[in-house]
Amino acid sequence: MKLKDLATVIRSKNASPFVTTLDVFFASRENYETVKASGVLTKELLAKLYKLPLDSVLGVWFVDDCQGIKMSILKHVPSDHPLAADLYGAQQNAPLLDVEIPGSEVPEV
Repeated sequence: MKLKDLATVIRSKNASPFVTTLDVFFASRENYETVKASGVLTKELLAKLYKLPLDSVLGVWFVDDCQGIKMSILKHVPSDHPLAADLYGAQQNAPLLDVEIPGSEVPEV
């Protein structure tokens, strides 16, 4: 299954003029644990998805208490730069939507 099929919320936003944060939240503990255990959401994957050098991926953090994942990346250019494509960082979650999560299966009906 894809991340968008398991998560309830996948969003992005500014964390500063230089950093975009990506949040993923799950309604069920099972879906959260499946994604966490898959090992798919890594700094290396984010660097590839967002076409960034690895050191521009600040981290991937799993927050068990809220069944959420927080990821932070440096922006290609600061928010106030004339070439900035997304001033608010609000449309940067799209590359995460189709990430395949091994170990997750479509429930049989």
